[in-house]
Amino acid sequence: MSKKQRSQNRRRVTLQAVADFAGVNRVTAAVALGQSPQGGTRVSDATRQRVLDAALELGYAPNAWARALRGERTNIIGYYAGYEPLDAHMPFVAAILEGLQRSCREHNQDLMLFGSFTRDSVDSIYATLAGGKIDGLVLLPTPRSPVMDRLFDSHLPVVAIANAHPAVPSVVVDDSTGARLIAVHLAQKGHQRILYRSHQDYRSSTVRRLDSFMTAATALGLTVTVTHEADTAGHRLAAEEIAILRQPVALRPTAAVCWMDLNAHQLLTYCAENELQVPGDLAIVGFDGIPQPIQPRRALTTVRAPWADVAAKAVETLLALLNGVPVEPEYRFPIELVVGDTT
Repeated sequence: MSKKQRSQNRRRVTLQAVADFAGVNRVTAAVALGQSPQGGTRVSDATRQRVLDAALELGYAPNAWARALRGERTNIIGYYAGYEPLDAHMPFVAAILEGLQRSCREHNQDLMLFGSFTRDSVDSIYATLAGGKIDGLVLLPTPRSPVMDRLFDSHLPVVAIANAHPAVPSVVVDDSTGARLIAVHLAQKGHQRILYRSHQDYRSSTVRRLDSFMTAATALGLTVTVTHEADTAGHRLAAEEIAILRQPVALRPTAAVCWMDLNAHQLLTYCAENELQVPGDLAIVGFDGIPQPIQPRRALTTVRAPWADVAAKAVETLLALLNGVPVEPEYRFPIELVVGDTT
């Protein structure tokens, strides 16, 4: 069918016609084209491609899929963090959103935020994200991103932030150097027994921090006990961690390293409520260093990471991909150790 014929037929081509042409039912065609909210319907990659080919062949153009199929731009960049909350009150989220919006404004792009889709199936989530509404996606890869692998294999350009992933270009901070600087700082302060509070999920950023810290700690002769937070929402201490901090003075750690600042602030609260002096009884170090709108009571020793700049660079990288410009597989922002009054 010629381009002229497709243009003439576009108005009278229906979703049912696409379904018939592809040899599927109407619901399957709708899911494949990202037009159906039905979470229980699964569509294989082969079927989805057959429906897309049928839509292109017939000139079916009811929504953003048409632009995607014709190679046109929507000038919309998407952001998806899996099942992570899009809570702007959280410093990390606020910094990421700030950077995304800043870069989108600079490049005349609109920004579309996608929620956690907790009630949707993987097929439905994929259809929404890859359904042609956006030109490309900035993604926070986590183990709780059920559609992540599907996105990496799709036609949709994707750039990862914070957690590097080998399947797509990534924009991150220098987690390894940050963790090494923390180990050296604590050793210089005379600490020997360290509690390291890590994340319970596998994330490339937390793994890099822990691996680098352990390597440096071993070289410095430090003894490290690693725990994983049980409460990722409130960052409260696990029973194991409380037991460690209640050991006799001669056995318990003298310093704690936390995988993020919110984790460290929760530990500060625990110490205040249980008469542990900081840094006298326990030194505490975080990771993020995002300025707080309301200053905390303590100046936390932390690694300052430029998360807003990371997000802005991710948008620039995504636009470069869309324009056919080569990009680095991984771009790392430098970090800085900021010494406060908690060490």
